[in-house]
Amino acid sequence: MNAISHSRIAPNQQPTEVTASAPRLQAQELSLSYAGKPVSSDVSLDIKDGKFSVIIGPNGCGKSTLLRGLCNLLPPSTGQVLLDGHNIARLPPRKLAKEVGLLPQSAQAPPGITVVDLVARGRYPHQGPFRQQSVEDERIVAMSMDAAGVSDLAHHEVETLSGGQRQRVWIALVLAQETPILLLDEPTTYLDIAHQLDLLSLLRKLNREGGRTIVAVLHDLNQACRYADHLVVMKDGEIITEGSPAALMTSALLQQVFGLDAVIINDPVSHTPLIVPR
Repeated sequence: MNAISHSRIAPNQQPTEVTASAPRLQAQELSLSYAGKPVSSDVSLDIKDGKFSVIIGPNGCGKSTLLRGLCNLLPPSTGQVLLDGHNIARLPPRKLAKEVGLLPQSAQAPPGITVVDLVARGRYPHQGPFRQQSVEDERIVAMSMDAAGVSDLAHHEVETLSGGQRQRVWIALVLAQETPILLLDEPTTYLDIAHQLDLLSLLRKLNREGGRTIVAVLHDLNQACRYADHLVVMKDGEIITEGSPAALMTSALLQQVFGLDAVIINDPVSHTPLIVPR
């Protein structure tokens, strides 16, 4: 398969019920640093349950740092992240990995590992300490590879693949993890335009039909407007506004955040905001 397929993925895991007043995943007054350098301070964000949210902003504004903080990959210096009301820093790693999956920017595979073996690692949170891979695990791994368009690469070593192929392998791993919350840091990196659109369509399908909460960092503003239910706009380590693409995307916002002189028109296909630089 040459493209990411989104017709056959059907996650078994149903979204966990939450109260209307408390989102499952919340950041409260986070201060985050990277390589000893402060990146953001007092950032608070409620992740919209059951929505496809996209974080946008200029390079270096703290988007990826915030995403890493949301899954405790980067512990905050102050503040906390809550999952179902519990500080994720105090949750057992296996429990957290059953609920929140992360696709980082620059994931590294162990030397010599094959595609199928790497994707199978996504099943580890669902296995006991001495449990071997089950028939159900194998089914989910195969389904995830098919959805990401890498089934034909199953027995290839990951390090021999192109950048785009490796990216789709990592996507398959995250799908195999079957978490109700997915965090994706620039998931379209290395993908050509056709695979980018296939991936974003797959994520939207997982969100709308599978009930998964999805948060992605994207640089393509038109793709963000087309696929996101909710935009989070960052600049200089702060969240400056959030809301639906239709409500937020204005020429004034683009000038303020990106220094971009542009007009906003209606996308004739998706009827979402379409940004046209002057």
